[in-house]
This record gives sequence, C-alpha cells and structure tokens, in this order.
Amino acid sequence: MVVPLPVGGGRMMNLDMALRESIARICGVPADQVGPASTLEDLGIDSLAAAEIITDVEIRAGVELPMDVLRGLGQLRTVGEVAAHLEAGVGSPPVRSGP
Repeated sequence: MVVPLPVGGGRMMNLDMALRESIARICGVPADQVGPASTLEDLGIDSLAAAEIITDVEIRAGVELPMDVLRGLGQLRTVGEVAAHLEAGVGSPPVRSGP
C-alpha cells in the first residue's frame, strides 16, 4: 500500500520513494541499488544513519512520524519492511504516554 503525501507545489510523494531517496543520499549509494529487498546492513545503515534517514524522510514527505513507529524500526531488516512500517504508522493515531 502506498500512502501519497502532499508535497509543496501540489506534487505527491509517498514514504517509500522518500525513504529510498534519503537512503541513497545519506548512505552515498546509487539509487538503483536501494530496493525493497535491500537489507539495511548491506546498505551500511547503522542506528545513527537510520536516525538521519528518518529525519530526512519526515522533511521530504512533510510528515512527523509517531514516536512508537520510530521505536519499532530496530527490528526491521529490509528497505521494504521499513517502508511498510512507516506507511502503516502514518495512518495510526499517536500513542500518548502519561495521564
């Protein structure tokens, strides 16, 4: 499922595309090497790079991802899994902590 997001000038961008572009730019890998089956390990994505990529995705797509979505990223292995997780999280209501 692709969740199109409004981007400046009426263009639409989905999280999958934003994720792939961010990975290519931040990790310095050719965009054609970033596919759904690409593993985060093979792309050289560690926790610091992941944080930078997610921030870049939020800026590119014009969304703020809920914290519970961000916490779940550590268990994912592929770009496709991350994209699906982010897209599912955009439609989820935020989880509140505390009273």
